Amino acid sequence: MAAYRRTDNLPAPLTTFVGRRQELGEIGASLEQARLVTLTGAGGAGKSRLALEVAARRTERHQDGVWLVELAGLADPVLVAHTVAGVLDVPEQGGRPQSAVLTERLRDCDMLIFLDSCEHLLDPVARLVQDLLAGCRGLRVLITSRERLGVTGEKLWPVAGLSAPPDGVGEADPAQGFDFDAVQLFLDRATAADPGFRLTVSNAAAIADICRRLDGLPLAIELAAARVNSLGVEQISRRLDNRFGLLAVESRDTLPHHRTLRGVVEWSYRMLSAPERELFDRLAVFAGSFAEESAEAIAGGPDSPGDIDQLLSRLVDKSLVTVVPGRGASRYRLLETLRAYGLERLEDGEGAEPLRARHAAYFLDLAEQAWERYRGPEQPDCLDRLEAEHSNLRVALDWLLTTQDFEGAVRLAGALAPFWDLRGHYAEGHVWLDRALSAEATSPEGRVRALNGLATLAVIQGDLPHATSTCADAVELSRRIGDLRGLAYALQYLGFAAVCADELDRAVELLEESLVVARESADLWLVGWSYLFLTTAQVARQDFRSAHALAETAYATLRETGEPESLAWATLTHAMATWALGGTEDTRVRVAEALQRFWTLKARWGLSEVVCLAGLLAAGKGNWKRAAGLLGASETIRDSVGVALVPFVSEFMTTVAADGRAMLGTRAFDAARDRGRQWSIDVAARAVTDELGLPPLQPYDDEEPLPAMDVEEPSPDGATLREEGEYWVITHGDHTFHLKDTLGVGYLRRLLHEPDRELLALDLAGADPKAVLGDAGPVLDAQAKAQYRHRLGELADDLEEAEQWSDAGRAERARSEIDALTEQLVGAVGLGGRDRKIASATERARLNVTKALKSAIRRIAREDPVLGRHLERSVRTGTYCCYAPDPATRIVWRF
Repeated sequence: MAAYRRTDNLPAPLTTFVGRRQELGEIGASLEQARLVTLTGAGGAGKSRLALEVAARRTERHQDGVWLVELAGLADPVLVAHTVAGVLDVPEQGGRPQSAVLTERLRDCDMLIFLDSCEHLLDPVARLVQDLLAGCRGLRVLITSRERLGVTGEKLWPVAGLSAPPDGVGEADPAQGFDFDAVQLFLDRATAADPGFRLTVSNAAAIADICRRLDGLPLAIELAAARVNSLGVEQISRRLDNRFGLLAVESRDTLPHHRTLRGVVEWSYRMLSAPERELFDRLAVFAGSFAEESAEAIAGGPDSPGDIDQLLSRLVDKSLVTVVPGRGASRYRLLETLRAYGLERLEDGEGAEPLRARHAAYFLDLAEQAWERYRGPEQPDCLDRLEAEHSNLRVALDWLLTTQDFEGAVRLAGALAPFWDLRGHYAEGHVWLDRALSAEATSPEGRVRALNGLATLAVIQGDLPHATSTCADAVELSRRIGDLRGLAYALQYLGFAAVCADELDRAVELLEESLVVARESADLWLVGWSYLFLTTAQVARQDFRSAHALAETAYATLRETGEPESLAWATLTHAMATWALGGTEDTRVRVAEALQRFWTLKARWGLSEVVCLAGLLAAGKGNWKRAAGLLGASETIRDSVGVALVPFVSEFMTTVAADGRAMLGTRAFDAARDRGRQWSIDVAARAVTDELGLPPLQPYDDEEPLPAMDVEEPSPDGATLREEGEYWVITHGDHTFHLKDTLGVGYLRRLLHEPDRELLALDLAGADPKAVLGDAGPVLDAQAKAQYRHRLGELADDLEEAEQWSDAGRAERARSEIDALTEQLVGAVGLGGRDRKIASATERARLNVTKALKSAIRRIAREDPVLGRHLERSVRTGTYCCYAPDPATRIVWRF
């Protein structure tokens, strides 16, 4: 007989629970599968609040109740079992261990025990939980701790901060912030502190910045939101560098170590061993994420606190260091709040300056190694490593400049220039290089490289006066020290600047000189780029035949280097020359190759030019709306990285736009171009692949997603579908084709009539007398179908809600009734017909509809690949069938 009545001792929450809907359902499901679930995470991540919400939603699930045992205030490990017994009202028995008494009393109970804040009592809690779970089959345990228990059967659930906006979100449209749980929590708590507070255009960016810099930690966000009645959000955002002073106000939490942000961090820090504390402090020197090898080189060394690998693993286990998800070797990071605490402690000691110097030297060496390997097939790996270390490279640069180590700063900034160029960090790189070059007392070799890097970024940004003067300085210095490679490079960009200034004769003269010097240097990479820049100059002069020949030479030369960026630009420049000569098919092949290469490199400037050239190709086919969209998208991508438009490309675009306005009308063309300006880079790439007849590209798998640019997807293309005698006539764009009347097209027409609505496959099969399957009999009358559909919809909602709340009994009841109704439905379809196997009729209907639909779509794809791919991505088949328009190639159907 159960020892406890159905009850609980859970406290009523003082605040609303915000966000984490998916986690609630998944943790509840985990408790169905495992009897011990441990929520781990950093202090202030909201483990206790989340676990309390999970527990509250399971009070009806456990016959003997849900019980909360708070352990944060307990210091004596001997009293753990006694504290649990006190909550459960289990008396002591003289001479017997309390764990044995608890096990005996709870043996037949159906109960959930929630043990909160166990990290300081791991061993006694683990022993007690292991004993209880071994002896009580109906018992489940929910734990919150900053570290796992290590008990057999334990299921870990890491709790991270709430979702926070990435950079740029909220700057233009404050409504974007509502999609992030951290912002919703901030707004909820801010309006509690100041009822008049609202999310507006003026404060959206600051709120997003606060939530992002606080890593979405609920406690920190609540403390920040509490200050809005005395400080504006902009002031709060600016003062987060001193977050422990700013957020010193106490929260309403009953636990002392949860009342202030500093208290939360210090609670975790005090439980570390001396070596763990020392490593934690040293890791604060890293910004963003870091690799284990970097930690060993910088935080280890001759004065290492111990085995870095083991200490780092222990800090991860204790939720003080976070593992960054991604491909390849693991990377780690400290949440910004934890890093701020570590920096405070580091600065209080004597080891900060040597550690920062070691950090800067390490990343200078890393960047220079990448620069040496950059001009070859290893380029993508170099770029990805530098991107992963970008935050650390910034910190290293800042340290070198702050300590006036201008020699190191010039070397580091010069080595990073190709990375800033290819990955689109033009403005940032420009600033760093300007700062590094501000001191004259640096070695000439490093200075030439930095000057050439600055010239590269300046000319791409359209800052031609700065680019020209910087190139001239690099030319003069290279000649003085006999640096042929530096001289050839400087002449190339001096010539490209002349192309951009429309000084074409001077450009050719400079670029021919660069070719002579490059050959003299015996550097194949420089020789190929001289040919490449000469191709560009000849395209600008409209000598397209010379440009075509030079492009072939450039490509052949650069192919020997194996460097992806060089080959991408050589391919694209060749495509431009081919397009100008009217070679459409050759142009399409080369644009496709350039797209794939630039996409792999994540080179946004190159991608903008690919999208532009695809727009010119679309215009050549008379597809003016797509051409306008692609031209608009190329402008947006180019603007997102601050790149200037090369004059001859601008002329091509202007000519095409004028023709497009003449064909479509100014309003229609400009509207299509404006829609293209709103496309994300992914949508723009999909539009290019559709234009070229290519399969879609794989989306980027970045540690940090590329900045979103999409507010609206591409405008829908129109398509018509009508029946004429024995044929279906389909019109889409320039295509008009006829298909023989089939069941599949009939099914497709019914799906297209009601997008985003699920239709039962059996209804599709039976809606047309010609489609009745064998002995399936007459179809249901409309009233019966409506009744079945309504009840099945209610049951589907009931099942979804039951699964969300992990209510296994309710879910099973819903499934049973759904199965029974399905059997009735199949039987009803056969009323008046012969007996048959009920299940086989349903399956025959599903298979018949699926086969007919896929056959129809394949025939459409042969006639119109774009429309076919759209339908393949948009039509779903199964027990229910539906048409959900694909946003990349959305089609508006007319019948």
